Amino acid sequence: MSEVPDYIPLAMMNAYAYCPRRFYYEFTLGEMVVNEYVLAGQQLHERVDQPGQTKREGKLQLRRVYLCAPKLGLNGYCDLLEAETEGLGTGDLVTLAQAGQLYPVEYKKGKLGQWLSDHIQLCCQALALEEGLAVPAGTIRHGYVFYFGSARREEVAIDEALRLRTQDLVKEARQVARQSYPPVPITNRRKCKDCSLEPICLPREILAFEANKRKKGATNDGDFVSD
Repeated sequence: MSEVPDYIPLAMMNAYAYCPRRFYYEFTLGEMVVNEYVLAGQQLHERVDQPGQTKREGKLQLRRVYLCAPKLGLNGYCDLLEAETEGLGTGDLVTLAQAGQLYPVEYKKGKLGQWLSDHIQLCCQALALEEGLAVPAGTIRHGYVFYFGSARREEVAIDEALRLRTQDLVKEARQVARQSYPPVPITNRRKCKDCSLEPICLPREILAFEANKRKKGATNDGDFVSD
């Protein structure tokens, strides 16, 4: 059984929701393949990864905010923490959160869509933010994912269903990270095609090998020896 660090990075929860096997390779084994898609994402993030604070159109914007949630066992960076300060002045973060005016914003290179893995990462940020600010669960009620490919934001409700799903996945990820072997490949070929770790993971080859092994096992189980 592998040793698991005290904290799972927020971005790794996106990887787990996308594919547990990918999470295992990246988080537990430290594997990383930089292809053209990964590089493009890194370059786009360079614009938003500079720490800083700005005031824009009645909104306070804090960039690259570090979050740490010991109880959840999560840490990492929020691309953008935004607060609607209209009528509240600048305010402190706790006051803004309690007023329902504070929310995380995550940036992604792809196009707008209902991507569960992005919603899970955003929810992890909300949960970590609530723990860090010591405000009640449910205080952060929504967030946004900005997609460079569409140049648009998607509003995501941080509701009870998403919270429960996220908390379950955090527990699962910690269990998977302890394994001495990676999970079986997923069967979603589209996800595998878009994954930079496909040359290491070899999902089609592994699934074909396992299927062939089961087939041989079934054949052997049916063998008999006559007198």
